[in-house]
Amino acid sequence: MVDKKKDHALELLKGAYALDTPDDNRVYYKGFAPYYDSVFVETLGYVYPKAVAEILTAKFQIEGVICDIGCGTGLVAEEIKKINESALVDGVDISKEMIEISRKKNLYRNLYEIDLKGSLINLPKNYAAIVSAGTFTHGHLGSNVMEKLVKHLNSETCVVVGINFKHYIEKGFEILFKNLTKEKIITDFHESESKVYYKDEDLIENNNNKACICSFKII
Repeated sequence: MVDKKKDHALELLKGAYALDTPDDNRVYYKGFAPYYDSVFVETLGYVYPKAVAEILTAKFQIEGVICDIGCGTGLVAEEIKKINESALVDGVDISKEMIEISRKKNLYRNLYEIDLKGSLINLPKNYAAIVSAGTFTHGHLGSNVMEKLVKHLNSETCVVVGINFKHYIEKGFEILFKNLTKEKIITDFHESESKVYYKDEDLIENNNNKACICSFKII
């Protein structure tokens, strides 16, 4: 049974990395949502949300609402609230099925179904902080979306975002952050390396178990 759950989880992971268009994501996560916590997270030991939450709360003194980009089933919000029970968190995701699961957990103040590759007009600008563990990890969203998001948000917004280590270089994130720092759009930039899963060493071989968690503040 354990091996079957592991195989199922790895197949789900493989499928996540193969997604391309917004519609691909909507269809995939519609089927993935019911299994996300029980099969995928528990079987592979998804420690990534905890790492993102810990960096956010250790580096920044947050006074205001946090926005969880690609909130999924609410794993980052869960970890934030373990550290600070009174934290206010909004969630954004492209999948209404994932949003409905997180809604039942009563973690979020507001939840928004938004495709970040499209218009950001419905995304508030005045968040104290932005976090993300997953959306930029699988390569669903590239550095162009990250740049658009940074320029959409108000100054003084704190950001902690995880990116697949391989994608960090290949998809232009490293260059983007260097340019944003040089242009004085962001400041206090820092990189931290993190495991994504702890239960499957095979994932290390195909670059799926290593993430670069970037933290900075928008000027």
